Amino acid sequence: MGEERKNWIDETTLATNDIFYISKRLIRSKPFIKLTGAAKQILLESYMRLKVNSDGTKHPKRGQRFFAGNNGELKISYKSLHDMFGYSTATISKAIDQLTAKGFWSIVELGNGVKRQSHKIALIKNWQDYDRTDIFIPGEGKANKPINGGFKKRRNLETTSGTKAGITSETKAVQAQNKNKPP
Repeated sequence: MGEERKNWIDETTLATNDIFYISKRLIRSKPFIKLTGAAKQILLESYMRLKVNSDGTKHPKRGQRFFAGNNGELKISYKSLHDMFGYSTATISKAIDQLTAKGFWSIVELGNGVKRQSHKIALIKNWQDYDRTDIFIPGEGKANKPINGGFKKRRNLETTSGTKAGITSETKAVQAQNKNKPP
């Protein structure tokens, strides 16, 4: 007992704003274990950005009750994640896809890299049902939320019968003109 333990963590070494709580059940879950290292770091970073408040009530078995005041308003940008962790945009994109597919995240509002807008995300708890394929629902991801409605087919471009899907009558006319030109 007489030896000094100056590097050990105790109550005095942790500042109030340096603490965040995460469920042991989440960390031990199969979907969390299957995440890549980048996805785990990004998920933990998103949990650290939550502003947790207490409503003053106590649960009879679990103690103090807390709620996340800014869930659904969390902003995550590729640039901030690259600056923090050094990940490429491809790695970040794959991590975000994993987090939504395994039920940890749902993208509330899709950002736009050209305009330097961040994704707005919500932390969800669908990961708890990951093993139950009959009721598991993944989060809303990038594929489910196209930017500004996504690309739309112009009305004056209709495919003709007998053509390949996506080849319009205008495209066929241009291709025919190119064939008729001398080399």
